[in-house]
Amino acid sequence: MNNVPHWQWLMVIYFVLVAVPVWLVHSALKQRLLASKTVLNLLLYFVSVTGVAFIMHFITMWLYFSFIFRA
Repeated sequence: MNNVPHWQWLMVIYFVLVAVPVWLVHSALKQRLLASKTVLNLLLYFVSVTGVAFIMHFITMWLYFSFIFRA
């Protein structure tokens, strides 16, 4: 990690923009899944958590490479 410029900022941004939204989606959909264990709710859970992680990861990397990496 020491070879990555400003890796501390990358970890902070990654935690705020990826980990927190994924945790929020996981918490909300886990309650729905536990209340009604259907294939549709299971599929919704996995697609939503994976989708949020994927989208937020790309937003985080775009911010990092656009603004922080160049500094």
